[in-house]
Amino acid sequence: MNSDPLRTSFKLSFHGETVSGELEQILTDTEAPYFKRIRSASWVELRLLFQLAAPAVIVYLLNNVVSMSTQIFCGHLGNLELAAVSLGNTGIQVFAYGLMG
Repeated sequence: MNSDPLRTSFKLSFHGETVSGELEQILTDTEAPYFKRIRSASWVELRLLFQLAAPAVIVYLLNNVVSMSTQIFCGHLGNLELAAVSLGNTGIQVFAYGLMG
């Protein structure tokens, strides 16, 4: 059993790929130039980050589209209705993002 838990190598599998092994292989390749290793490692990290963050970005954009379309439709009803919907949307968004943050 390994006595040093920081040195144990765990593998993060994401969509069938072993990200940790791929990244470790890129960074330990001393024959490749330094900047090529950094560029390749950055690409691996950005690809994983995009796969993890893309759903959150899409939900954020769709939430803003729904809020905007609601305000546009209520703007045709009148000023009072537009003010009420604007305050309601702001309150809901503050509450929702407060839970997420």
